Amino acid sequence: MVLVHGIRVSARMWNPHAHRLTPRFRITAPDLPGHGTQRDRPFSLEEAVARVGLAVEEAALATGRPPLVVGASLGGYVALAYGAAHPDLAAAVLVQGATARPDRLTGWVYRTAARAIWGLGPARAARLNNRALKQRLPPDSYEAIMDGGLTMHAFVEVVEDLTRRDFLNVAGRARLPVLFVNGRGDRLFRAQEKEFVGAVRAGGGYARLFHVHGPHDMSISDPAAFTRIVERGYELLSGARPDAFSLPGETT
Repeated sequence: MVLVHGIRVSARMWNPHAHRLTPRFRITAPDLPGHGTQRDRPFSLEEAVARVGLAVEEAALATGRPPLVVGASLGGYVALAYGAAHPDLAAAVLVQGATARPDRLTGWVYRTAARAIWGLGPARAARLNNRALKQRLPPDSYEAIMDGGLTMHAFVEVVEDLTRRDFLNVAGRARLPVLFVNGRGDRLFRAQEKEFVGAVRAGGGYARLFHVHGPHDMSISDPAAFTRIVERGYELLSGARPDAFSLPGETT
């Protein structure tokens, strides 16, 4: 599996999940531009897709099989964009919390948040985020995120980039199996969920939508539950489309 992190955090957010997923799965988790070890590189969707591409290549070389790409929030948009750009290189994508068009209401909400961060300054914004995360997250998730560091400047860069994009068009080019997973309480990012599913199907891809209990940030607020969702997603996708997860020439 390739796991793609959310906004302002790093690939370290996946440490609790990787601990639970191995040894059944081999886990690769890249840092996106502007985040973690790549914090000094400006964010763009194209560069983020390229980073995921390197991780997919590494995973495929190590296992001999195309991986499942899992993305949460920002990572969900990036995973979907990777699937659209390279539908033949990943087995499938699991997209959590990323079925709202950033160029619509969701983008306005996040642009407002970006202006607030800009007004506070990155250092003060990071301190406030740190405090909120410590109160909200379980210890293993909080420690993993803090280990990778928060990059508040990336929030502004990501919002500026994604709000210029038409992700329904991106979804229409994702001609591979796609599982959309949304928390029932995640009203903002469920806004166009049916349209996203329809766009993938209209473009010739396989798409399903599942609702689960949990908020938008379920990947970090309950890593144990989210790990179970990822495992179940793998079973559903590999069962529905076993050919996508097979070696070339392998019968299933």
